[in-house]
Amino acid sequence: MLDVMPGFRAELIDAEIIVSPPPDGQHETIVVAVDDWVREVHGLRLHRNLTLISPEGEYVPDGIAAPKGAFAGCEWHSKPDGVAMVLEVTSGRARDRKGAERDRGPKRRGYAAADIPLYLLIDRLEGKATIFSEPRGDDYTHSASVVLGEDLSIPEPLKGVLPTHDF
Repeated sequence: MLDVMPGFRAELIDAEIIVSPPPDGQHETIVVAVDDWVREVHGLRLHRNLTLISPEGEYVPDGIAAPKGAFAGCEWHSKPDGVAMVLEVTSGRARDRKGAERDRGPKRRGYAAADIPLYLLIDRLEGKATIFSEPRGDDYTHSASVVLGEDLSIPEPLKGVLPTHDF
């Protein structure tokens, strides 16, 4: 395990160790809004600060939608068994464009390779929310996007409408 400063997180993406700074307040507002939706609509929890193991690397998503207690007894890293969806929220800072590119590409492919049914990407730099679904191999076969502020239709296994007006 790599020791990093409090609030920072380390990930293994495309065979490279990436250390990310703590998120800003708007980032946390978005994560909490998705957490509220996952709890209220589906009775799941949005777990945070856990590393998911994928055939492509080891990732720390901004949120992992799974049943309460899904990671009880696990160490700091886990296989994504029982995970319904992962969430990534890009930084809103233009200087952090590389982080957004990792969320759009390598991490998307890694989550698909781990057979995680849904990947929700809130891209603050592009001003849109995208849901990726139906993983096959190392990518998702379907996606749908809306401009932030509009409602996003989420397919099974979390079928419903996610409002993004607070994003």
